[in-house]
Amino acid sequence: MRCYVPIVVRGKESEGVKFWGFGKTVYTELLGFIADPDYGDLTDPSNGRDIVVEFTPAEGAGSYPKTTIRVKPNTTPLTGDRSIAEKVAQQQANLAEVFKEPTYDELKEALEAWLNPSEETEAEPANAPAAAAGTAVKPNTSFTGGVNSVDDIEDAFDELFS
Repeated sequence: MRCYVPIVVRGKESEGVKFWGFGKTVYTELLGFIADPDYGDLTDPSNGRDIVVEFTPAEGAGSYPKTTIRVKPNTTPLTGDRSIAEKVAQQQANLAEVFKEPTYDELKEALEAWLNPSEETEAEPANAPAAAAGTAVKPNTSFTGGVNSVDDIEDAFDELFS
């Protein structure tokens, strides 16, 4: 899950609106603040609250980066400069225009290209089975006892547990 919200970076208000993308953990944490009536409307340009984002990079192999948020207790206006406020209001981009949603046909074409890569775009390893467009790759026979078609998969699976 990925969420995108329009933001204005404190100290860089003149740069206008930017988009911040975050995952489920930050999303649920933000929802906790939004649902709490003591915080009010975090997004109000006149009486909203700043949100501090702290990003800690991954510390080594097998670890993940960490993002934490902290909502400031005091309300603050978005900016004191009227020209910047007007610029931000006018510059608000439609997320659907910034990130185009692919059509069904584009998604289908991308999936087919990924499932059946052409020899020109990607060299296959020597031990990989060749796949022609529109045909399925036969399953790996090392564990199935020589499965040769999709119909034999159920029988081969049953044989594994017999």
